[in-house]
Amino acid sequence: MRRTPSFLLFLTIASVLAPAVALAQINPTPEPTSRATVTGARSGSGRGFGLGAVAFYQPETGTVSNTVPNLLLTWGNAGGQFHLEGLFGLYHKNGTDFDLAARGWYHVHATSSADFSLGAGLGFTRRRNDPTVTTAQWDFEMELGAQVRAFIVSNVALLGSLGLGLYIPDTGPTVVNISGNLTGTVGLAYYFQ
Repeated sequence: MRRTPSFLLFLTIASVLAPAVALAQINPTPEPTSRATVTGARSGSGRGFGLGAVAFYQPETGTVSNTVPNLLLTWGNAGGQFHLEGLFGLYHKNGTDFDLAARGWYHVHATSSADFSLGAGLGFTRRRNDPTVTTAQWDFEMELGAQVRAFIVSNVALLGSLGLGLYIPDTGPTVVNISGNLTGTVGLAYYFQ
């Protein structure tokens, strides 16, 4: 009679342990229940297409440009490595003038609510300095700089950039006047993600 309780005890232990041993043989390394994710400059949300406004800042005078803010069209790739911007400004000063520019920014560092980028841009300005002259001047500008985008909510960003610009005005065929100066922009963008 003593053999029956020992046998039942052995059978109970075997029935409890057998499924665990079989599962360990099928899947010897169990999967972790959670995984850590890291968001860097090359990952995260690219924010997609966005619209906004940008005003040009003049650090040497400490004032925002006297022209109206430029329309900003922006797009970021899905991986979040970079974003592109197109700028268009239309204003009236001795005639109808406009700005047209494109800039590209590579994200050096990024978090879920901000990014820091380095980039370059090219721009053209059509302007008339003298109302008596019928032909307009076409000025050219190149820029190297840095930009910070701070997302106040997931799809609205405050923008600020600072850089060095090379300005080549249209002064006629005989005079070449190239100047370098600090350039800056402040703006706001809404992203349709």
